Amino acid sequence: MKKLQKGFTLIELVTVMILVGVMSIALMTRMGSVNTAAVQAGRDDVIAALFFAQQAAMMRSNIQVVVSSSAISVTENGAPVQTPIKYPLAMPSGISLSSSQAAFVYDKLGRTTAGTISLTGSGNTQGTSAQVALDASGYAYAN
Repeated sequence: MKKLQKGFTLIELVTVMILVGVMSIALMTRMGSVNTAAVQAGRDDVIAALFFAQQAAMMRSNIQVVVSSSAISVTENGAPVQTPIKYPLAMPSGISLSSSQAAFVYDKLGRTTAGTISLTGSGNTQGTSAQVALDASGYAYAN
């Protein structure tokens, strides 16, 4: 009697290697560039600051968001609002901000003037950018 050998055939091994290669290429194209992570993190920080300012304006007065080239700040009567997040909040390294306005002033209903805030990458994040739109209602979203 002939003894059976256990293991995979060469055709099975090659097939599995081809399938793994195709799947990894498909996943890598969906993930995007690693360099976009810093811009996306900055964009999320900007949106969070705008939402926080809107909520704070409904409880306090004289709330505004001040945008500089490298940071965003939520202020009350010109002084940074004291929260667990320390304002002004600096953007990640290599990310610069530009805005349609230097400051967005909120009323007691959480409304402000409409505008945009643009984030642009430099250095390792060269060529990546994001934009945050702000409606007059105070609603902020990635554009």
